[in-house]
Amino acid sequence: MSVLLVILAAVLGLVLVVLLLILLLLCVRIGVDVVGVNGEVSAEVRYGPVRIPVWPPPRRKKAQPPSEQQADEHKPRKKRKKKKYRYSLNREQLDIGDLADMTHRLHSELTDAVHISRLRVRVVIGTDDAAKTGILLGQSAAVTGMMVPFLENTFTMEDYHVDVDADFEADHTEWAFTVFGSLRPLRVLWCLLRHSGELYRMYKRMIKKEEAITHE
Repeated sequence: MSVLLVILAAVLGLVLVVLLLILLLLCVRIGVDVVGVNGEVSAEVRYGPVRIPVWPPPRRKKAQPPSEQQADEHKPRKKRKKKKYRYSLNREQLDIGDLADMTHRLHSELTDAVHISRLRVRVVIGTDDAAKTGILLGQSAAVTGMMVPFLENTFTMEDYHVDVDADFEADHTEWAFTVFGSLRPLRVLWCLLRHSGELYRMYKRMIKKEEAITHE
């Protein structure tokens, strides 16, 4: 009996340690760091100190294609699995109002969780027409005047600066930006769990499951 209690205590302790480890991993911020300069854009995902480049994708060396005979000999024959069911969108049950309401609630609960640590944008507008450059400058200034206050009131922001200018002697536009935003996965998971019942009922109502028709 005592041996069973020791084993049970060890198993419960191991489960508790695993749960605590998962909780700690979910508390680590996940962020996206994007940098762009004149058409060249690079992006990486950060998980704590770990950085994972996601764009541009790594270039793979092209392997020499084998001959047709070798390809036929070494090509494994895969049996196609027949799908029992197929899923489609039930347009009759699609309620744009409910979908917009759910999207708004999720957005309102998660916006304060998004932390923008850095946002810097620099644009110098230039075209081959001075009048066109002036019009673009005015439009860009108007958009900037609307977007910056929206970001300030919606997300938690630290280092941010947006500068839009024009060079009436240049014949092309130059731009550069850098942005780094992050959030805690635990916050997202908690929000989804809170609305899991509503999300599941919406999924069951909007997604139609039918038996797949197979032709022999």
